[in-house]
Amino acid sequence: MKLPLEFKAFQPILSKIKNSWISILILSWVILLIFIWWKGNEFNIGEYKPFDTLESRWLATSALFIIAIIPIFGKVISRLRVLESRQQENKKKQHNPIQEEINLQYRYFEHWINKFKRYVNSQNYQYILPWYLILGVDKSGKKSLLKEGGNFAELYHLDEYYTELSILSNEKAVVICPSSHLILQQDEVESKPLLYNKLWLNMLSWVKEQRARQPLNGIILTVDFHRLLVANKEEKEAYIDLLHKRLDEVMDISQSELPIYIVMTKLDTFYGFEAIYKSLSKEQREAILGITFKHRGENWQEELISFWQNWAEMMNKALPNLLFKAMPNERDSIFSYVRQLTTAIDILSPFLEQLISNSGKSFHFFKGVYLVSTTQNGKIDNIFVQSASEQYHLGRLSYPVWSTKNTQSFFSYELLKNVIFNFPNLAAESKAWRRNYVAKIKRLSIVLATLALGLVGTWHYFYYKNHQASINVLEQVKLFKNIKLLNQVDNYGDKQLPILNPLREAVLSYGDYHEKSYLFKDMGLYQGNFIGPYVEETYLKLLYMKYLPAIMNGLLIQLNEAPQGSEEKLEILRVMRMLDDKTGRDNSFVKEFMKKYWSKSFKGQKKLQDNLMNHLDYALQHTDWFDGRIKGDEALIQAYTPYELSVNNAQEELSRSSIYDRVYQNLKIKAASVLPAPLDYRDEIGSGFDDVFVAMNKDFLKVPRFFTENGMKNYFLKQDDHLVDLISMDSWVLNLKENLEYSEADREKMRERIMEQYLNDYISTWNSTLNNLDIKEFETLPESIKAIEKITGGEQTLKRALLVLSENTQSPELPKEEGKALQEAVNNSDYRLISQIDHNFENEKAVLSNADDKNGALQSIYQKLSDLHRYLLAIQNAPDSGKAALKAVQYRIDQKSTDPILELQQLAKTMPQPVSRWLEQIAEYTWKSVLKSAIVSLEIEWNNKIIKPYRTYLKDRYPFSKNSVTEVPLSEFSRFFEPGGILDNFYETNLKAFIENNLDDISNDSTSLIRPDVIEQLELAREIRDAFFGSGNGIGVQYTIEPLSISGTNRRSILNLDGQIVDYSQGLKKQTKIIWPNSLNNDIESKLTLVSINGSQSPRSISVKGPWAQIKLLTSGKITNVKANSFDIRYDINDGYATYRIYIDESNNPFSWDKFKNFNLPDTLY
Repeated sequence: MKLPLEFKAFQPILSKIKNSWISILILSWVILLIFIWWKGNEFNIGEYKPFDTLESRWLATSALFIIAIIPIFGKVISRLRVLESRQQENKKKQHNPIQEEINLQYRYFEHWINKFKRYVNSQNYQYILPWYLILGVDKSGKKSLLKEGGNFAELYHLDEYYTELSILSNEKAVVICPSSHLILQQDEVESKPLLYNKLWLNMLSWVKEQRARQPLNGIILTVDFHRLLVANKEEKEAYIDLLHKRLDEVMDISQSELPIYIVMTKLDTFYGFEAIYKSLSKEQREAILGITFKHRGENWQEELISFWQNWAEMMNKALPNLLFKAMPNERDSIFSYVRQLTTAIDILSPFLEQLISNSGKSFHFFKGVYLVSTTQNGKIDNIFVQSASEQYHLGRLSYPVWSTKNTQSFFSYELLKNVIFNFPNLAAESKAWRRNYVAKIKRLSIVLATLALGLVGTWHYFYYKNHQASINVLEQVKLFKNIKLLNQVDNYGDKQLPILNPLREAVLSYGDYHEKSYLFKDMGLYQGNFIGPYVEETYLKLLYMKYLPAIMNGLLIQLNEAPQGSEEKLEILRVMRMLDDKTGRDNSFVKEFMKKYWSKSFKGQKKLQDNLMNHLDYALQHTDWFDGRIKGDEALIQAYTPYELSVNNAQEELSRSSIYDRVYQNLKIKAASVLPAPLDYRDEIGSGFDDVFVAMNKDFLKVPRFFTENGMKNYFLKQDDHLVDLISMDSWVLNLKENLEYSEADREKMRERIMEQYLNDYISTWNSTLNNLDIKEFETLPESIKAIEKITGGEQTLKRALLVLSENTQSPELPKEEGKALQEAVNNSDYRLISQIDHNFENEKAVLSNADDKNGALQSIYQKLSDLHRYLLAIQNAPDSGKAALKAVQYRIDQKSTDPILELQQLAKTMPQPVSRWLEQIAEYTWKSVLKSAIVSLEIEWNNKIIKPYRTYLKDRYPFSKNSVTEVPLSEFSRFFEPGGILDNFYETNLKAFIENNLDDISNDSTSLIRPDVIEQLELAREIRDAFFGSGNGIGVQYTIEPLSISGTNRRSILNLDGQIVDYSQGLKKQTKIIWPNSLNNDIESKLTLVSINGSQSPRSISVKGPWAQIKLLTSGKITNVKANSFDIRYDINDGYATYRIYIDESNNPFSWDKFKNFNLPDTLY
C-alpha cells in the first residue's frame, strides 16, 4: 500500500513506530505499574477507588506480572519448540549427502526475504503481493515470458553458479521460477540421490511456511506449442505425467486448489506467423490472444473450443483479404498457418483434459489458455507438410530460421499484468490452515459463548441477589417492629441483641454500602445506596441509646471496682473514652479488650460473642457519641450523664500516677496489638522439645514479642518519636490539656527511665524462661536414648534452646572503623541497652562460642553425650538388656569401668547455668533409667528364682502358717534359707548392690529404689537364717530345757524330743541340752507323757510327728514368763500338767512365731 504524497516525508518515522510496538507495550506496562503505586490510592472511578488499599495494589501488580509473563512464556515455549525441531532436523541432516544444496537453497530464501522486506517496506511481507509459481520444462519459454511480459526484477541472486531457482517480483506479483531440473527431476547427480526432488519439495514447503493461509495465488504453466503438436503419443503421455505429478505435489503441500494459467509459447515457430502478424500495430501486438474461463473454469472445454472455433472462423474470414494483400510467395505460408492452428485444438483439448484429470478428487482448475510469442528465434516449421512427408516417406523440407535482430513480443505484454495478475484471490485457502482456523473460531466461539453465558448468569445472579436483599430488608424490618422492648438491666449488651440483630441484618442485606460504589457494584444493579441509609438511621439510634449504654454500664462497674491508680483502671477508662469519642479511638484496642471482657462473661458461647462483636465493630466505625453531645443532641447528652461523674473521677485519680509508668505501660499494651503473637519457646526449640525438656510453668514458655530482639529493635527502640504520641493518647484519655509539649531534656529523661525499666523486665523475662526449663525425667532407657539423640542429632535441641536466647540477646553492632562514628555509636543509649542485655547473658551464651571447634564447650558436651548414647545403646541392644543394665550398675559400684554418666556429671560442674543444671539432670535421670531397667530384669529373675520356690514349698505351710497341716520339707527350708542358699545367693548377687550402696530413686523424697517391704522381708529372712543356721553346719538349733514342775497327781513326766529324753520325777531338776533336728526321718516323733501316782491309771501323753514335731511340741503349750533368753511353757494333760523352762540365745530364737508369721515375700521389687 502506497502512502499519500503528504505523508511521504514521515514514512521513516512511521516505519520506526510501527516496528516498535513491543517497546511501546513495555513502556506502557512500566508506566501503569508506577502509576498504581505512586498515584493508585488517589485514582478513582466515580466514588470507587480500585487501588485504595494495599491489598488491591498488590493484586493489580500480580495481575500485571501475570499479563507480562504469559506472552513471554508463550514466546519461550514457541522458541523451545523451534529449537527442538531444528535439533531434530540437524540430527537428520548430519548424514544427508545433499545437505549442502539444501542449505544453499535456504540461504537464498533468507537473503531474498530480507531484500523483499526492504522492497515492500514492511515486516509483514507475506501477503502484500500475490505469489505465483511458473512451471515449464526446458526451452518452454517461461523466462522469456517473464522478461518480455512483466518488467520483473530478481531482488537477489546467490551466485552465477546457482541456477536451480529464481524469485522475481514486480509491483503486482511475486513469481517463483524453478529451473527445468526441479521440474524434470531426471538428471540426478551421483552420490546425491533425489537431489532435485528434495530441492523441489523443500521449495514448496518453504512457500507453505511463508504463506500458511494461501501459499500460492496461481500457477502459470508454459507449454511449447509447437513441441506439443509434433510430439508422439509416448512423449505426450510422459509430458502429461510429468506435469501432473508436479501439480499434484503442489496440491499435496499447499493443500489448496489453484488456478492454472496455460500459456502456449513459441507461436512464432509455425510457418506463416510472420506473414500474418507482421502488419499488426503495437496495440494489436500487446493485446491478448487467448481465453480466460469464467468463474473457476467449470466449463473450460466448451469455452476453449468455442474460442478456438471463433478464432479459426475469424482467420478464415480474414484469409481472402490476407491472401490478396500478401506477396505471392507469402500466400502459401498464410494458408498453411491458418490450417495448422485451426486443427491444433484437436491435440490441445485432450492434452489439457488429461492434465487436469485427477480421478474425481479435488484438484487445481484451469483459468485460461493463452498463446504468445515473446521472441522470434529458432527454426520455423510447417506441421502439415512435415506430417505428409513422413506419411509418404518424402524428405523433410527446409524452412527459414528467424533472425535475432528484429524480435518483437506478441500477445504477452498485457497478459501477466492485466489478466493473470488480476485474479489473485481465485486460489483457495489452504485446507490445513482452514481446518486450524475453523478450530480456532470454534474455540473462540465457545469461549465467547461461555463468557456471554457467564455475563448473563452473573447479571441474573446480581439481580436475584439484590431482589432477595430487598425482600430480606422488608422481613427484618417487619420482625423488628414485632419485637417487644423489655426494660432489663444490661451490662454487656446481650439484652439488646433481639432488637439489634434484625436491623443489622437489614442494613447489611446489600453489604456495607459505605464501602461500595453503586455505579460499578453488582454490574450496576446495586441498590444498597438507596435503601441502606434509611435503615441505618434507626440502627445507629439504637446503638447510641441502647447498645453503647449497656456496654458502658458494665465497664462502669468494672471501673469502680478496679484498684485505685491501677493499670486495669486506666485500661477500662481508655475503652470508655474511645467508645465515647471517635477522635482518639483505636478500634483494634477496643475490640481486643471487649473480646476478653465478653469471653469471661459468656464462656463457651462463641456465637453470642461474635454477635456482640459485630455490633461493636459497626458502632466503632459509624458512631461518635462525644461529637453528638457537642452539637447539642439532648438524647445523647442524657444517655451519657450516668457515666460522666465516674469518668471524671477516674481521670482525676489516674492523672496523679507517674508519667513514666504510664508511658511504659502504654508501650507494652501497644506492643501486644502491633507485634506478632508471643515467641513460643517450645516451637522455637522444635519437635524435640517434649522429648528433652519440661516446663515447670507453661506460661513462661510464651515470651512476649516486646522482650525479643525483634520487639526491641523494630518496636521499642523506634518508639522515641512516638513517646509523645503515647503520652498524648493518655493525656487525651485523662483529659489533660496542659503541658503536652516536652523539651529534649524531658524526652531524654523519659527515655532513660523507660529504658531502665525495659532492661530489667527484659532480663527478668529471659531468666524466668531459662529457669523454667528442666530436663524431662526419663522413665525408660529408650526415652533416655531418644532424648540424647534429639540433643546431638539434627534437632540440636539443647543448642536450639541456647540459640533462641542468643538470637534475642545479641551483642550490638559497631562501625568497623575507629573515629567519630564509633564514639557516637558507643555513646548511644540504644547501644548501652543492647550491650547490657548481652553482658547479662554472657555466661549462658558462652557455650555457643566456637560451636564448631572440636575443643569448644558445645563439642565437649556433644562428645560426652555421644559416649553416653553409645553406653545406653550397648545396654539396650544387649541380648538381655536388663542383665546388661544390672551389670553396668555393678560395674559402677565396683568402679570396674569408666562411667559416661559420671563423666557427664563432672563436665556439668564446669559449665555455666542453665547448661550445668541440664547436664546434671540428664546424668541423674539417665542413671535412674539404667537402674529401673536393671530392676525390671531383676524382678523377672526374682519371680523365677525366689517367688516361685517360695510359693511352692514355703508359703501357707508350717511354720509360716501355724495351723497348716502341711509342713515345709527341711530340705527345701534349708535350700531356701541356708547361707549361700536360694535367697541368700540372690541377695548377694543382685540385691546387695542396690540396698547396701544407697542407690536411691531420684525423686523429691529420695525413697529407696527397692520397696521397703522387700527390705523388711529380707531382714526377717536373715533372722530366720541366723536362728536356724547359726552353727555353720547346715540347719540346726541348740537350746537347753529344764523341767520346773509337774502336777501333784503325777509322779513322773517324760519328754521325748526326737529321741532325746528329758525324764523328770518329783525332786531334782536337771538342765538338758537339746538339738533340732535330731533326725531327718519324716516319721520322727516328739512326745510328752505324764505318769499318774495312781498305778491303776494309764499314763497320759501328747505327741507330734514329723521333722517339725519338736518345734511344734515346744510351741504348742502355754508360754509364760518370757524373758530375753528363756521362757516357760506349761502343758495341761487331763487333770495334770508339766512345766518346762527353755533357755535360748536371745538373738537367735527359733521358737519366735513372729519371724514366720510376718514373713511374706512380695512379687515386685520396686
